[in-house]
Parts: sequence; C-alpha cells; structure tokens
Amino acid sequence: MIGWQRWSATDMGNRRAHNEDALVLRDDDGLWAVIDGLGGVDAGQVASAALAHALTHLRLAQGLADAVDQIEDVLLAVHEQLRDYAAELQPARTLGCTVAILRITQRWALLCWVGDVRVYRWRHGRLSCLSEDHVNGPQADLTRLVGADDMLPDFAVLRVEDGDRYLICSDGLHAELPPERLAHWLARDPAEAQRELVAEALAAGGRDNLSLVLLDVGVDADHARGARPGVEVAHEPA
Repeated sequence: MIGWQRWSATDMGNRRAHNEDALVLRDDDGLWAVIDGLGGVDAGQVASAALAHALTHLRLAQGLADAVDQIEDVLLAVHEQLRDYAAELQPARTLGCTVAILRITQRWALLCWVGDVRVYRWRHGRLSCLSEDHVNGPQADLTRLVGADDMLPDFAVLRVEDGDRYLICSDGLHAELPPERLAHWLARDPAEAQRELVAEALAAGGRDNLSLVLLDVGVDADHARGARPGVEVAHEPA
C-alpha cells in the first residue's frame, strides 16, 4: 500500500507585511493544497482562508471520478462566495486565490490547479512540472482565479510510483528559484530540501509570500500512513 511522509513550510517573505498563503495538510486522508491569496492585506487572507476551510472540512470521496466532482464543486462554491464578498467591498477590488491540490488514492494521484501554484514531481533523477500556469502576456498576468473572472480548474490523473517525490509550491518559491535549483534540493534529504528551498528563495529576494508541501511517496514500512507525522514549519520573521 502506498504511504507518504510530508514536510511543509510557509513564509511571508522579505517584502510583505502579511502572509496571504494557506496550506491544507490532510495527511491521514491523502490530500494537500497550497493556496495563494490575492486582493490585498485583508482580502487575500479572506480568500485563501475560505478555500482552506472548505477543503479541510470536505468529506472525501474514495473514487477518483467522484473526487474530481467534489473538488470542482468546492472550488465553484468558494468562487461564488468570494465574488459575492468582493461585490460588497468599498472600494471595489479583485479578490481571489490560486491553488494547487494533490489527492493520492492507492496508486493514483489526482491533481487540480487554478492559477500559478505549481506541482512538480521528482522521479528517477528527473524533475517534471505537472501543472501548467494559467497566465498570459509578458507580465504573466493570471487568466484564472478562484473568486474572479474565469475559474475553470484543470485536472490530471497520474500513476504514482514508489520513490516519487512531489512538490506543491506557490509562485513565491518557483518565481525565485529556477528548475535546476528545485531539482538540486529535491534530490536530497526531504527535511534538508524543505529547509533549504525556503532559505534559498528568501536569499534570492523573497519578494512574495512563499509556501510549499513536499511529499515523499513509497510502499515500504517507513512510508506507512501515520508511521511518522508530517513536519510543518511556519517561518515568520522576528
């Protein structure tokens, strides 16, 4: 049976006064998400917290087809809630969040994403980006956002292999580090990778909030569900 160990971190970065990111860490259920809130100090936190709450309290279906419907329904419900909330704000503003969700059941992984939170896989010494950013133009403007305009999520179903390592991360990380640096750390001990990815992104500028979930997947006893709890590290400047 497939099992996993999880490491995670979130940091508000060097230039932000607040952290608008949120993490969903359902280790026992095999569901994780990184959410990047947008819309300003209060609004971005409202958006990411609303989606995190909905995903945390979702009663998960076992089948992948049902899981796709469930996740799409949750995203749509939060999308409408955020649009209604934004319509009441004065002055009006864009309010929403981007997200990537990973759900593992047995030998299969379900990916869902909206926006530019990414999912990477390290397998057999090779790094692959499994998601495709919903952006356009030289400024990489978001074209899909939970809470504003087009919210259409993308889904992918992939076979999981023993030894896979998955990284879900906000643009606060992947915009600071090129793929070769991500690969450099993902090839190493996951606890070290979690720590050094954050440190290197901050050293590179840390221009945005940054968050990550790192999963080590295997079929041996060390990866049995609940064998060792995932490690969550939330870095906040003193």
